[in-house]
Amino acid sequence: MGNGKGSTRSSPGSRSKRRPMPRKAQGNRVFLFGRLRELALYRAEVLRSEGFAVSTPDTKEEAVAAIRRGSFDVAVLTYTLSSDTVQELAELIREYCPDAPLIAISTSRKEDREINPDEIVIADEGPAALIAALRRATRTN
Repeated sequence: MGNGKGSTRSSPGSRSKRRPMPRKAQGNRVFLFGRLRELALYRAEVLRSEGFAVSTPDTKEEAVAAIRRGSFDVAVLTYTLSSDTVQELAELIREYCPDAPLIAISTSRKEDREINPDEIVIADEGPAALIAALRRATRTN
């Protein structure tokens, strides 16, 4: 288990085994998607009050279309989604928006090597933890 912190120095041969340096977004447009629509809307409202422009697709199909449009600077996927859906959307985000940091809201800090998010936010830590992660992931805030 890791939290992405620690030394970033490595020998040339070991670089591929380590997590890449976290990406930094240039703006404040947030793509937020979770299975529980009401919870996503509450999170979006809190983020908007902090100056973020948030889009919250209603369905997986809308989420895929939004990712393909790439009209966001940072993506947030929540633990309420199935593992398969998170995997699929994370792959699309990396393909269509390779510079957008990916933040995962999770129930634990367990490292997910499949999704490899730039930030992990523990759901029980509430909105302040998500806001802090978004500020770390963006240069404008």
